[in-house]
Amino acid sequence: MNLFKTCGEKLGPGMLFAAACVGTSHLVQSTRAGADYGLALWWVILLACFIKYPVFYFGSAYAAATKESLIASYFRQGRWAVYFFSLELFVNMFIATSAVALITGGLVNNIMGFGLNPAAMTSILLVGSSILLVSGKYHLFEKVTTSFVVLFTVLILVAVLLAIPNLSIKPADFSPLVTLDTKTILFIIAFAGWMPTAMGASVFQSLWVCAKSKDLKRQVTPQEARFDFNLGYIGTMVLASCFLLLGSIFMRQEGITIAESATGFAGQFMGLFTQSIGSWAYPIIAIAAVAIMFSTLLTLMDACPRALTGMVNTLKPQAREKNHSLFSYNGFIVLQCLGAILIVLLFMRSFKSFIDFATSVAFLVAPFIAFINHRAMFSSIVPKELRPGFLLKGWSLLGMLSLAAFALCYLYFGIFN
Repeated sequence: MNLFKTCGEKLGPGMLFAAACVGTSHLVQSTRAGADYGLALWWVILLACFIKYPVFYFGSAYAAATKESLIASYFRQGRWAVYFFSLELFVNMFIATSAVALITGGLVNNIMGFGLNPAAMTSILLVGSSILLVSGKYHLFEKVTTSFVVLFTVLILVAVLLAIPNLSIKPADFSPLVTLDTKTILFIIAFAGWMPTAMGASVFQSLWVCAKSKDLKRQVTPQEARFDFNLGYIGTMVLASCFLLLGSIFMRQEGITIAESATGFAGQFMGLFTQSIGSWAYPIIAIAAVAIMFSTLLTLMDACPRALTGMVNTLKPQAREKNHSLFSYNGFIVLQCLGAILIVLLFMRSFKSFIDFATSVAFLVAPFIAFINHRAMFSSIVPKELRPGFLLKGWSLLGMLSLAAFALCYLYFGIFN
C-alpha cells in the first residue's frame, strides 16, 4: 500500500501528458508515418522531442517553483503572449478535441459494431465526457488516466516485441533521406508539429501540477515535478516509436494505405495489434484502445476549460472564489463540447487533411510558445536557485531557433509551392 501511495504522490501530470500525446499525434501521425515512409522518419520523432523538451518541461518546473500556472506569466508579459497562446488553445479546444473524439468514436463503432453515424457517435462521446468531468474531480480523473496509460503502454510494447521478427530491415530503411518533394516536406512539418503534442500542453502541464498540489494539500516539489514529467516524456517517445514500427511492419510492408475516414482508420489500427499478438487478444486490445483514446479525450476536455478558467481568474481575481471558478470551468466544458460537435458536423470532410491542418497551425505557433515559456522560466518571479542551468538555457534557445526556422520553411513551401 505504501508503494502505491508513493507512486500516487510522485506521478500524475506526467501521465496526463502522455495520455494527451497518444491521441493527438502518436496514434494517427506516427502510424501514418510508418505506413507511408517506413522507418525513414524515425529521426523526426527523436529530433522533435529533443527540440521541444525544454518548452514542455518548463510548464512543470514553473508551476512547482512559483505555485502558479504559466498563464499568470503570460499576462505579465503582455497581451501579445496571451493572444498567441489563445490561438494554440483554440486548436486544442475545438480542432484537436473533435479529431480525438472522431477517432474514439470510430474505434467504438468498429469494435462494438454499432453502425452509428460517425457524427452521432462522436457527439455521444463528447457529451458523455462533459458529464463525467462536470460531476467528477481531478483526483479520480488523474488516477483513471494514469491506469489506462500504463495498461496501453504495456500492451503496445508486447505488440511491438512480437511484431519485430516480421520486420524486413534494409540499411536504407533507417536513412533519413527520403524524396523531399513538397508533399513530403509538408507532411514532415505536420508530423513534427504535434510531436509529441501541441505546445499548449506545456500550459496544461503547469495547470495539472497546480491541481496536483491542491489534491495533495501540499506543494509539488521541483524534484517530484521533474521526475514525473521526465517519465511521461520518455514514455511518449517510446510510444511514438512503437506506433511508427507497427505502421511500417503491418501497413507499409503489406502495401496498405491509411484510410481517410476515422472508422476505417480505427479498423486498420485494431488490425495492427491482432496481426501482431493474435485474434485471441482482440477483447483486451479493444478495451485498452478505447480506454486510452477516451483518456486522451478526457485530458483535452479537462485541460482546455481549465486553461480558460485560469485566464478568467487572472483577469478577474474575484473570480477565484470556488463557486465562480467551478461555474467557469463547467461552462467552458459545455462550450468546448458544442464547438467540437459543430466542427464534426460541418467541417470534417477528410480525416487526414483535418489532422494535417491542426498540426500545421500548432507548428507555426510553436516558436512563440517556446519564447514566452523561456521568458517565464527565467523571469524574476522564479527563485534564482530554481531556474534552469546554463545547459538547459542553451538547449531552450536552440529549440526556439530551430522551431522558428522550421516554421519559416513551412510557410515557404506552403505558399510558393
